[in-house]
Amino acid sequence: MTRATSGPASRPSCGAAVGDERSFRVALVADRFVNPAPGGLDGLAVLAAAGWGVMQLPDDAYPAEVARLLLAEVAEQVEEFSRHGYVFVLIGERAGLDEALHAVGVPVPPGITPASAAELSEFLSAQPVPPAATAARE
Repeated sequence: MTRATSGPASRPSCGAAVGDERSFRVALVADRFVNPAPGGLDGLAVLAAAGWGVMQLPDDAYPAEVARLLLAEVAEQVEEFSRHGYVFVLIGERAGLDEALHAVGVPVPPGITPASAAELSEFLSAQPVPPAATAARE
């Protein structure tokens, strides 16, 4: 068996994201849509098909202190990316997210707790073009 080289030719180009709107649209996703129960909605499949990036929110089973720290990290990333023209949506719910976003001065993004892939797809397609995507085209 031949192992792939680790040189530059085998690495994806960082420039591949240029002009790719997916790099400017991010969904904050509750764990149950990332790791669905059997028969549950696979949110990742819908988000990937629609060209959205994902930030997974901590599972509800995490201890409160651990979840609080993780949500603070998510909020800091949302704040940073928001300043650069990214848009966000919230898929599902996560206790403590509102407070974490408020602490960094970011509003809770538009959200949905979808019952079906079609409902999630429709919600995503209704979102505005990110300012960063518009700027990248100019």
